[in-house]
Amino acid sequence: MKFSHKQSIKNNKNKTLRLNICKLATAGLLTLSCSNVMALDTSFSLHKGDESKTKGMSVGIADNFSKGSPWYWSVAYSTLDDVQVEWNNDELYFKNDTIDALISYRQQLKSYNDFFKKVTIEYQVGASVALTENKFFWQDLNEEKYFSEKGDINAILAVAAHYNFNKKTALTLGVKYQPSFSEFGGVSSVFVGINYKFGKVVGY
Repeated sequence: MKFSHKQSIKNNKNKTLRLNICKLATAGLLTLSCSNVMALDTSFSLHKGDESKTKGMSVGIADNFSKGSPWYWSVAYSTLDDVQVEWNNDELYFKNDTIDALISYRQQLKSYNDFFKKVTIEYQVGASVALTENKFFWQDLNEEKYFSEKGDINAILAVAAHYNFNKKTALTLGVKYQPSFSEFGGVSSVFVGINYKFGKVVGY
């Protein structure tokens, strides 16, 4: 696919704008965390995609907006291998790396049951910024197709259950869904991981 010089300049400007927005958002969240940190959450998760080959992982940090608030922000690096896309009757597979910025609400279950009273449900919404460029060139058709570009911004929805072993450590199980990830369409995965809190923990 050939672009005119003007189209190329416009695309480069759009990429730069998206990357600058990502940098500003990340810097703002990290600044907020430094001024408000009580017990910073760190997380590591393994992901299994809805397609048989798709798998990956994520690492992130999170904190609540204010002391005792159930509202949290989080920033994570995520990677998925072998994400499938169909084009020109071909099944193609690509690697996708993203930076995810999310806002979430954590609801601790109220129960007299020893198991359920240690469970917290987290509802997440936010956006990802693509770090990888995925394209394919069909020699027979002399056609080049971009399926994602660096700086692409896509929405994220997720829900997770945290089982709290103690004040600092929790097992996490959840589902992550991106309704429209660039040209890949909907991308979803289930994940399991560990959350660990650094710093002073208030309450339980």
